[in-house]
Amino acid sequence: MQTDAPVRLTLSRLLYFGLPDYAVYLAAIPVSLYLSFVYSRDYGLELTDIGLILMLARISDVITDPLIGYLSDRTQSRWGKRKPWLFAGAIVMAISAWQLFAPSGTVTNWHLLIWAMLLWLGWTMINIPYFAWGAELSDDYNDRTRITGWRQAFGFAGNVSVLLIPAVSGHLFGYGALPKEGLTIVGFMALVLLPLTVFIALWFVPERHIQRASTPDLWHASRQMFANGSFMVLFTGFLLLSMGSTWASSLFMLFAAFVVGIETQTQTLLLGFYFVQLLSLPAWMWVSFRIGKKETWTLGAALYVLATPGYLMLGPGDVWPFVGVLMAYGIASGNFAAISLSMKADLIEIASLRTGAHVAGSYMAVWSLGQKAFQALAVGIALPLVSLFGFDPKGENGPDELLALTLVLTLPPLLLYAASVGVIWRYPIDGERLVRLRGAFQRRNTRRATRHA
Repeated sequence: MQTDAPVRLTLSRLLYFGLPDYAVYLAAIPVSLYLSFVYSRDYGLELTDIGLILMLARISDVITDPLIGYLSDRTQSRWGKRKPWLFAGAIVMAISAWQLFAPSGTVTNWHLLIWAMLLWLGWTMINIPYFAWGAELSDDYNDRTRITGWRQAFGFAGNVSVLLIPAVSGHLFGYGALPKEGLTIVGFMALVLLPLTVFIALWFVPERHIQRASTPDLWHASRQMFANGSFMVLFTGFLLLSMGSTWASSLFMLFAAFVVGIETQTQTLLLGFYFVQLLSLPAWMWVSFRIGKKETWTLGAALYVLATPGYLMLGPGDVWPFVGVLMAYGIASGNFAAISLSMKADLIEIASLRTGAHVAGSYMAVWSLGQKAFQALAVGIALPLVSLFGFDPKGENGPDELLALTLVLTLPPLLLYAASVGVIWRYPIDGERLVRLRGAFQRRNTRRATRHA
């Protein structure tokens, strides 16, 4: 088995490679940020139905995620293993985002379900091969953080654009300031930018040719993955943190509008949050280079734990305290995806060296499936739960209902964040251990080659 020598990517390739995440985030973030608010307030769907539909939309991923990951590892084409999947996924996701964010005619539960399912199918077709491609771009321990960091920077820029461009449009043209109008603008942007940014990455960034055997069958690949203790620690910590952040995001707009009473200022506050998220990312990368990936991620998760109880102290008109809580969240979330994906790339290399096979697609598929399943659970539980306590975004809500909304927003995420800190502290891989494992596998391969000579 031979691989390319470790290579440090040029800045231009980092930029081209990271660019698609701008459009992917542009099309994905509004689902958790706006959809429940707009579809309940503006289109008249029941909050409980929306939560269950968004959860059901992810059920098909039980089949599609592992299948696409497995097929991506086995794809052989003149364009590479990963690129055909990205191109097809960009088309599916772009059309679905337009139909979901700018629906025409009567909007029904079926409309929401069908286009949400197709949106996540397109997301899967892009992200699993895209992340697998990124994990294979470099063997350098810190360069992997540069790859995921730049990609995440474009994603955070997409987050900023979701809010900034509709707000600017509303100021200049009188259209875009309301959430429903903003969704329409974002839907059109996704329709254009998803195919464009993906094409640029496919054209300018080559796939590395890594000579390995084909992936074992799906059953054996899954068994090997779940027997990987280091991966399971990282995977569990990521899922807990992802579920907590999705839970909080699904209730954020309702909390801002009904508890703090600042519906008209929410987009401005979220814009500040995403700017802080974007600006904090280089600092987290610098910290990671100095103290290690696990320690950096743990610091970010601990900041989530410290910031979350701040919601309990907020009430009507508490704008500046709300800003403080939101900015702490923005700083904490700056490292979440970039550092965890860099850690995952290390584990994929180890698994590939251990098995001698292409496994990146399969690992990314399981990661994606777990993330979407836990995010779907968060939305599917959080929204019906606040309804169960009597909260109604279309009616009057008294102190008890608003307190219930605050507690549901605060307590479950707090427990999930704290649990993630405890889990991820057990993660055993750092730069030195990665080098030792590389050497051990190289010696093993040399012995095997000698015996068969």
